[in-house]
Amino acid sequence: MTSVVRCWWLSLQHDWRNGFNHSEKVWVSAHHLDHKTFHSYLTSQGPTDDKFTSKLVSDREIEVAHPESTTSTRFIAPVLSSKVTPKNNPISVDITSSGGLGAVTDGKDVLVFEGPSGNVRRTLSGHVADVECVSFFPSNKVLLTGACDMCVKIWSVEDGSCPVTLTGHTRAVTTLGMVGVGRHVVSGSLDGTIKVWVCGTQQCLSTISPQAGAINQLHVIGDQQAVSDSSALILSATERGLLSLHNTSQSSSCVFSYQHSEELTACNAVNQNTLVAGSIKGDLITLDVRNSSQPISCYKRSNYAISSIATDCNRVWCSQRDGECYTINTDTTLQCDTTLSGGDCDAVLCLVAKGGVITTTSKDRILRRYEV
Repeated sequence: MTSVVRCWWLSLQHDWRNGFNHSEKVWVSAHHLDHKTFHSYLTSQGPTDDKFTSKLVSDREIEVAHPESTTSTRFIAPVLSSKVTPKNNPISVDITSSGGLGAVTDGKDVLVFEGPSGNVRRTLSGHVADVECVSFFPSNKVLLTGACDMCVKIWSVEDGSCPVTLTGHTRAVTTLGMVGVGRHVVSGSLDGTIKVWVCGTQQCLSTISPQAGAINQLHVIGDQQAVSDSSALILSATERGLLSLHNTSQSSSCVFSYQHSEELTACNAVNQNTLVAGSIKGDLITLDVRNSSQPISCYKRSNYAISSIATDCNRVWCSQRDGECYTINTDTTLQCDTTLSGGDCDAVLCLVAKGGVITTTSKDRILRRYEV
């Protein structure tokens, strides 16, 4: 197995903009699992010593460097700390491709909100147990939800109606995916199965059983605008550390698998050949589907679980349970070039990235929106 590369990374006080606006010092640190941590302070005029350098790029962006470790990071503050404040931990969030609408879980309900303002448009009620995952159809007018009641529901976000409920899982539904334009949808569950559903007939087309424990996250690889669903592949990350690719129409057709030493909590695809997975111990693994025996790289910055991996505009975004959200180059340099600030060490539960807009949910029950 490829050795884990432990890299330097920088952190900055979560409310640094507020500190600068009040002419206060804000803390900054350089971290490494195998070295001592460096601490210092920044002001709006620059660093207070020579441990770090800084440059204000804009009102919401600052570049910070730690010369001794040759590490630099651009920190971006949110453009909106959303007014959408769920009563319960917002486990999952999704936004439309245009960024105009969003949906976030709130216990047994789902709140549909306006993306730019955060104002709640309507509440979707119908599940009888906590909702675990949400996903918009490509049309941006229909929403898919999965819950601990073992059901998958399809909703109209325009009128709040729920015309379709899909049943068949025997434990909580934890993750969802969309095939093509949405004729087929995919669900993963704690029961260890992935089901492909035909929306029109409300029937299960196929059931995939990786035999590796609970399905923690899945991602559908294929052209979202394609009318045909035959070429789509389902990437899944499991409780027992198995990352696998299956054909949507053939339940026994596994085209790629990789076994990690720890539980895998997140996964996504950079392109048709490059996959990324995250573990419960903070490992971020990059793989080539043409070589399952050896990962391209394995990056680690802390021991906190990777909670989400998203790709957007050829960038890979990751969130962790220590409250950090960042991009990482998936080549051999493994440098973190951008970090999203705003959360104060609260675990990030979900991160989505679409069209240069990043939305995150955290245990502080605040949704944050970033433009990058």
